[in-house]
Amino acid sequence: MNNPWAVVVVFGFLGWIGCAIGFIFGAFQKQGRFDNRKALVWGLAVVACYALWVVGMMKA
Repeated sequence: MNNPWAVVVVFGFLGWIGCAIGFIFGAFQKQGRFDNRKALVWGLAVVACYALWVVGMMKA
């Protein structure tokens, strides 16, 4: 196992889960509204962290 890529895997996974939680709590407002701008930012972060996790899994 390649140690730097193992670290990338861990950070990618934690980032993916954290951004998914951020998407849920950031995009959906208490008033029942959906915030498009926050959803876009959190959604892009989810995709980026997921891609980082997948690339790390392939390289580790």
